[in-house]
Amino acid sequence: MKFRRIIDHLQGQHWTAIFIDLVIVVVGVFIGIQVSNWNGERVDRQREHQLLVDLRAELAESIRQTGIRRHAFEQVGHSGERAVAFLDAGTSCGDRCWPVIVDFFNASQWQSITVGLPTYDEMRRNGWPRQRNIVDAVEAYLRQSHQVAVPLQQPPAYRALVRGLIPLAAHGPYWTNCFKLANGEESYVEDCPQGVAPAVSAAGVAAIVANPDIHRTLTEWAGFATAYATSLGGQNDAAKRALVLIDAELANQGSR
Repeated sequence: MKFRRIIDHLQGQHWTAIFIDLVIVVVGVFIGIQVSNWNGERVDRQREHQLLVDLRAELAESIRQTGIRRHAFEQVGHSGERAVAFLDAGTSCGDRCWPVIVDFFNASQWQSITVGLPTYDEMRRNGWPRQRNIVDAVEAYLRQSHQVAVPLQQPPAYRALVRGLIPLAAHGPYWTNCFKLANGEESYVEDCPQGVAPAVSAAGVAAIVANPDIHRTLTEWAGFATAYATSLGGQNDAAKRALVLIDAELANQGSR
């Protein structure tokens, strides 16, 4: 209708009216574009805010999972230290060889550790988060987690070696009573019920002691596991620094 009026004014050479109508059209188009842009920006900010909330949840869960794995590696390290001490002592375990077998078995536990933040990947594809300090903090955490994960790409040599020396009869009771897996989370029971006759445990310990490669590979792995637990603590510290920045930004957005 507006363009029809302009045509009528042109035919009548009503230049003032033509100018006014053109101004109205231009202003209307401009306002329409601005409203569309404002709506688009509002939708983008709402989406970014929700993704930031989701990213915070991912980081918090990553911290929790890493904490569980840190505890597991601490257990591995402690079991390894006791097993090495037993080897160094050179004494017999007598009729109490089952706890020694459990220590050697627990010390062989290994988990690969990977960190994924799919929400962060989605945010970066959209140019979010807009706060550079959050991006830097999350990137630092991902670099840290990658460096921590690299040494665990392959299981330790000790793992296959010692498990091949532990009597087969001991494997079933160990996995039933001394190893727990729930919701994808591993834990190791150090004081678990004796699973085989003392003679079977004693035979297993004797085979382990007689193998010259056990002490070397166990010493290497136990030392690594203890240090690795500390590295996982540093990884979580990096994640917590990102969380602090995300919490501050979410609080800032909530106050707008």
